[in-house]
Amino acid sequence: MLLLRFAGGLELWELLAYDWLVRSRPPLPQDQRIIIVEFDEIDIQKLDWPFSDATMAKLLATITAGQPRLIGLDVYRDQPVREGYEELSTLFKSTPNLIAIEKIIPKIALSSTDSSQDGRIIPKPPDLPAEQIGFNDLPADSSDNSIRRLMLYAKNTKEETRFSFSFKLAMQYLDATENIQPTMAPDGETVQLGKGWLSPLNPNDGGYIREDMGGHQVMLNYAGASGDFPRIALHEVLADDFDPTIFRNRIVLIGSVAPSLQDFSTTPYRQPSTLMSGVEVHANATRFLIDVALGNRQPIRTLPELVEIILIILGAGVGTFWVSHWRTVEGLTRPAALRTILQFTGAIAVIVGASYGAFLLSWWMPMIPVLLALSGATTVKFGVTLLEYLLQSYRQIEDYARTLELKVETRTEELRHKNHELEQTLVKLKTAQQQIIAQERLASLGSLTAGVAHEIQNPLNFVNNFARISGELTEEMAEELASVELEDDTQTLIDDILSEFKECVDTIRHNGQRIERIVDSMLSHTREGGGQAELVDLNIILHDAIELVEHTMVAKQSQWPLQKEILLVPELPPLLLVAKDFSKALINILTNALEAMERKRQQGNNPDYVPHLKVSTSANEGRVWIRIWDNGEGIPPEHHQKIFDPFFTTKPTGEGTGLGLSLAHQTLVSVHQGNITVNSEVGKFTEFVIDVSPTGAESLLQVTQQNTASTGLNTP
Repeated sequence: MLLLRFAGGLELWELLAYDWLVRSRPPLPQDQRIIIVEFDEIDIQKLDWPFSDATMAKLLATITAGQPRLIGLDVYRDQPVREGYEELSTLFKSTPNLIAIEKIIPKIALSSTDSSQDGRIIPKPPDLPAEQIGFNDLPADSSDNSIRRLMLYAKNTKEETRFSFSFKLAMQYLDATENIQPTMAPDGETVQLGKGWLSPLNPNDGGYIREDMGGHQVMLNYAGASGDFPRIALHEVLADDFDPTIFRNRIVLIGSVAPSLQDFSTTPYRQPSTLMSGVEVHANATRFLIDVALGNRQPIRTLPELVEIILIILGAGVGTFWVSHWRTVEGLTRPAALRTILQFTGAIAVIVGASYGAFLLSWWMPMIPVLLALSGATTVKFGVTLLEYLLQSYRQIEDYARTLELKVETRTEELRHKNHELEQTLVKLKTAQQQIIAQERLASLGSLTAGVAHEIQNPLNFVNNFARISGELTEEMAEELASVELEDDTQTLIDDILSEFKECVDTIRHNGQRIERIVDSMLSHTREGGGQAELVDLNIILHDAIELVEHTMVAKQSQWPLQKEILLVPELPPLLLVAKDFSKALINILTNALEAMERKRQQGNNPDYVPHLKVSTSANEGRVWIRIWDNGEGIPPEHHQKIFDPFFTTKPTGEGTGLGLSLAHQTLVSVHQGNITVNSEVGKFTEFVIDVSPTGAESLLQVTQQNTASTGLNTP
C-alpha cells in the first residue's frame, strides 16, 4: 500500500476523498464583506464583448461612488479597447483601492475566449502601478485539473516576486480595517498573517505525490459551494438600478459568469454539471485569507510523512489483528464472518469519522490509504484463515478415512478371534488400563482392579492347586517307577519325561505365584488408606524407610556397597499424615532407586561404579520438601509421564508389577494433597522431588472424625 501510494496510484482517490470532506462540512454563513458584480451571456452580447474602455470606466466610476473598501477587477485590460481609453486611464490613476489582474505563469493554462493566450503571460493594465496588480494564476491539480490550492506569491518570468490577486485584496483589506500586515517567519518560508500562519505546501504533502508546488502555495479552504456571496448583475450597476449603499465598505469583485468566456474551474464542490466561476474562486480565496488573519478559520494542514506512514501501517495492523476473527470448532479454525463484518464496518466508521473530525479541525488525514490498508489486510487475513480452514477440513477428512480403516481392521480382528478366550481377556485388560489412565487414573482404578482380581482369583486357585497336586503326583510316579525294572533306554526316556514334566509344573507354580502377587498388589491398590491421620515426625518415617529398604537389599545381595548421604532438617514441623500409607509410598520410591542402582552395577559397564543415594528434607514456602536422588540407570524422557501409571514398569519382564509408583503417587498426591516430580538423565541419575503441606491429610482426618462421631465413639 505504501509503494502504491508513493508511486502516485492513490493520488486521485485521495483528492476525491478530500473533496468529499470539503462538501460534507457545514457551510459557512454568507460573507457580507464581499460582493460580486457579475456579467453573463446577455451582458456580453448587449455590450459587445470585450467591453469598451468607456463601458469599463462607467462601471468603475459607479462602483467607486458607492464607497467600497476595495475593487477587484478580474478582467484582463492589458491594451485599449475601442473608445474611452483616456477616461479609463484617468480612472485607473485616481482609484488607489483598485486591484487589477495579470497572468505571470505561462504553464498554468487559463480559460479565455482567446485560446492562444493559454501558455503565455498576460501583462497588467499599463496605467496601474505594480502595487495595484495581482496575478490570477490558480494552480490546478495535475490529476483532474481541479482548483484546490491557492498561490500567495510567485516569481514571474523576470524573476520578480508578484503577489496573487486574492492575497493582494486580503492584505489591503486587513491593512485598512485591522492594521494587519503580512510578515515572514524566521524559517524564511512561513507567512504570518495576523493570527494565522501559512506554511507552504511541499510536493508530497497530504494526498499529493510529486506535485508542482512552485511559489508559496497553501490549500484553498473554501467557504461553501457556488452562490455563497452576494451578487449583482453588471447591467444593473450600469443602469443605476440598485441600492447605492450596497458597495459601502465592501470588497467588490468584478468578473464573468458567462459560459462562452470559459472562466470556470472544477473545485471540491463538483457536481455533474456545476463548475465555479473564476471570480467566485477568488472571492473564496480572499475570504479564506481574511478569516485566517482574524483567527476565524485555520488553514488546511497536513500530517508529517512519517505520521501518515504510521497511520497506514496501523490500518493494516487493525485489519490483521483486530478486525479479522475466527473461532476453533472441533479442531478447525473457522472464520467468524459476521463478527468480522461488524468490526470491519465499525473500523471503517471510526476511520471515516476520525478523518472527518480532523478535517473539521483543519487537518487533512490520509483516509483512503488507511481504508485500503484496512480492507486489504482484512481481506487477506480472512482469505488466509478461510484457506487454512479448508486445508484443515481436508486433512481431517484424510485422518478420519485412515482412522476408519484402522477401526474396520480392529473390528475384523476382534470378530476373527471372538471365540479365543485368552485374547478376549487381554483385550478387556487393555481396555480397562486405557480407561484407568484416561479417567483421572486412580479415580476409578479401585473398582476396576477389584473386579479383575476377583475374576482371576478362582481360576488362579485352580491353577496353583493343580500345579501343586501335579508336582506331588510326579514325585509319586517317580517313586513307583523306581521300583520297576525297565530297560535302560526306557528308563532314561521316562526319567527325561518326568524331569521335563516336573520343570513345567514348577514353571506353572512359579507363574501362578507371580500372578498371586500381582492380585495382592491390585487389591492393595484398591484399599482406602491404612489408618487414621495423625501428627508424625517425617524424619523418623523417612529414616526407618531407608533402613528397611537397605536391609532388604543387603538380604538379597550380601555384598552390596552403598554410599548414603542423608540430610534431614531437624526443625521440620510435625506433619498430619497417615503414617503407614506415607511410609509405604516412600519405601516404594526408595526400593525403585536401589533396584535401579543394582541393575546398573550388574551391567558391569563401569568397574568403579559405586551406588550413591541422597535423601534430604527441607521446609520452604509453607511446605515440606523431600528429595530422593540416586545414580542408577535413569529413566528415558519418554517414560517420565508414564511411570506413575498403573501396570507400567521399566523393569525386565517378570520383575515388578508396575503398581509400586502408582500406589506411591496415589498416597502422596491424592491422599496427602502433595506433588511429586521426576528429574532424570539416562545412565546418570534420577531424582524424585516430593512436597507436601504440614496439613496434607487434614481432609482425611475430618472425614474420619465425622464417621467416628456418627457412630457415637469417643476419639482421643
